[in-house]
Amino acid sequence: MLEQAKGTPGLKMTKVEMDEEHLEFEDNSLDLVMSNLNLHWVNDLPGCFRKINRSLKPDGVFIGSMFGGDTLYELRSSLQLAELERKNGISPHISPLTQIRDIGAILNSTGYTMLTIDTDELTVGYPTMYELMWDLKGMAENNAAFNRPVHLSRDVMFAASAIYKELYGKNDGISATFQVIYFVAWKPSPDQPKPLKRGSSEVSLKDLGTIIESGSKLKK
Repeated sequence: MLEQAKGTPGLKMTKVEMDEEHLEFEDNSLDLVMSNLNLHWVNDLPGCFRKINRSLKPDGVFIGSMFGGDTLYELRSSLQLAELERKNGISPHISPLTQIRDIGAILNSTGYTMLTIDTDELTVGYPTMYELMWDLKGMAENNAAFNRPVHLSRDVMFAASAIYKELYGKNDGISATFQVIYFVAWKPSPDQPKPLKRGSSEVSLKDLGTIIESGSKLKK
């Protein structure tokens, strides 16, 4: 994929293959770091964020998106219920994912400021659970947990498929949820905007609507 990436003609670009947990950029050398839907594979997320922070210049920005903890909750619960029924226990069949409430805490603890965090949920339809699992395997997004079971028995698969259809089925198949967390975080800098002291505001938030309406009338 790195070799296939093409830049704008005339743009000088350097490609470097590097693991997210072993970043080797110089300190204070980057203006911007972007990451798109790959941070859920990082084991040491605080360590990765800390290294990115060190590589950013003051007032540099880190923009990213990653799959959140509600991703594939339908598949996870169906497999767990099926294993409880057939095996009297559960095993990890979905890779662990970070909750949105944890992202802000990790970014704060690793030295970022002026955080903006948002989330979105995408629902994708499939004929059955099997097409979903096949799709995940083709995306290289199947389970990679160290303690995962090597095989999933056929009776558990059949039971999970039936449970999935019963709980989350529709007339034309099933649905799978992908939660995406988006964030923007800045490396601190002396010349960044600073919040005013608590209690120094001269306008109440409840009056913003009136102020905006008055401003619109004055412009007219």
